Amino acid sequence: MKRTLPVALGLGFAAVILAVCFSAEGAEGKSEVFHGTITDTECGPSHAPMIARGGMGTTGEACTRACIRRGATYGVVIGRARRFYQLDDQEKPAPFAGRRVRIVGRKDGDTILVETISAER
Repeated sequence: MKRTLPVALGLGFAAVILAVCFSAEGAEGKSEVFHGTITDTECGPSHAPMIARGGMGTTGEACTRACIRRGATYGVVIGRARRFYQLDDQEKPAPFAGRRVRIVGRKDGDTILVETISAER
């Protein structure tokens, strides 16, 4: 008895997997524009709990800078869902701590590969 159907299905499945992989790679390879607020990996989308504890300043900017001094890294919170992304570049976001920004870069999982950052108008 020939078993051609499972092989054909297997090849079709492999083709679908390859197509998905290549389309996902292409989508993540394109530069995009992101609008959000520079924060840090310690506080993420909300500085309120850290500020309430004291010693971290009274604003998002002060808290972000304090967290960075203590070893956190820069990130950005984007959109109404307040989605947090890490930033690969840790120098470009420094002047914008706690501020709204426009980032041009590429998404790679939960990290944005930063090309440029500018203050949002």
